[in-house]
Amino acid sequence: MSEIEELLASLHATRKSVFAAIDSLSDSDLLQLAADVHGCKKFISEFFSEIEEAVVERVPFLSEPATVFGGTVEIKRGTPRKSWDHDALISLVSKRVVDRAVDLDTGEVNGSPREMIERALKCAGVSYWKIGALKDLHIDPSEFCTVSEPTSNLVIRRNS
Repeated sequence: MSEIEELLASLHATRKSVFAAIDSLSDSDLLQLAADVHGCKKFISEFFSEIEEAVVERVPFLSEPATVFGGTVEIKRGTPRKSWDHDALISLVSKRVVDRAVDLDTGEVNGSPREMIERALKCAGVSYWKIGALKDLHIDPSEFCTVSEPTSNLVIRRNS
């Protein structure tokens, strides 16, 4: 058994014993446990990032996903794009959409403003809507999405 397999087995055993005794923990012990496990999660995440970097450096290309015990591993490539100039881009997209909607020979506009807005929005990756802005327009966002039960999440901030 490798060191990692031993670590995983130990983590599984620890998890099982913690959950067996979780009801007997005081609130402060339970909160401390959450903070400690969060620290482990952070460490594992950093460890995975280091392993990921080593893999990508050593194995720069896989023509297909590699089969490993427990699943597959593949390397996905992409170009990070950040700090978008949203104002300039929406201005250019709007211009291009309008230009394509106008017949250059007749000057006739082919498409309603709604259709042009829809074409422009297809260029953006809008994955959420701003609830406050929708409500300002007297639009109930709940009518346009699946609404789930509210959730609660722990926010853990480490001192160091």
